[in-house]
Amino acid sequence: MPAAARSRSAPSRAAARLAAVLLAVLGAAYYFTWEPAPVVGIRWREGTTLERRAYVERWFGLARARDHAGRAVTYDLVDTRPANIRELLEQPELETVGYMDGVTFTVPADAPYGRGGMWIGDRLPEARANRVVPVIVAVCALVIAYAVVRQIAARRRRTLRLLAFLVGTRRPRFQRAAAPLADSSGEQP
Repeated sequence: MPAAARSRSAPSRAAARLAAVLLAVLGAAYYFTWEPAPVVGIRWREGTTLERRAYVERWFGLARARDHAGRAVTYDLVDTRPANIRELLEQPELETVGYMDGVTFTVPADAPYGRGGMWIGDRLPEARANRVVPVIVAVCALVIAYAVVRQIAARRRRTLRLLAFLVGTRRPRFQRAAAPLADSSGEQP
């Protein structure tokens, strides 16, 4: 590979390596910190709007809503930090809660598990609310795909140069004729 072509593809390969390392770190963090999420019950106050309710659910890690009984809803709590539970319990939209201790701001050990799990990425409300992790994964995937496409194109060019060398031409593509060819009937255009 010529030095100029190598230097042009080096940044995309370096970015792809960095993206692959970042995806590996995220994958390892997910693998080593995943655990089942506990169930919590929340009864919303009368008059709580759906927009405010959705915001509270997203910000405090209330996931996989189910068992809607009027204003009472069962959730998986994916952020079990005491600071998060304290702030959740202080929200004026909540009328009553279940499976959360209002004194120690924890979920009791005997609370049932929910349908899903939680990992360390769920304990960052800003990242969770703004969907940072899926954006990082998508960007890393795009960077890796771009580097792969560039690598495939470079290999194709190298193959065409090798083929041209073997055939004995300088260029692997067809060249236009210098002058138009004469018609077989003998007439000139």
